Amino acid sequence: MFKEKRMTDCRYLIKRVIKIIIAVLQLILLFL
Repeated sequence: MFKEKRMTDCRYLIKRVIKIIIAVLQLILLFL
């Protein structure tokens, strides 16, 4: 159970990081 929870937490964090990176890239493109 703990391993599965850790895996889902990692996936959730990775998805959040990807969304943040995409948002930052979009902002950079807007200012270019």
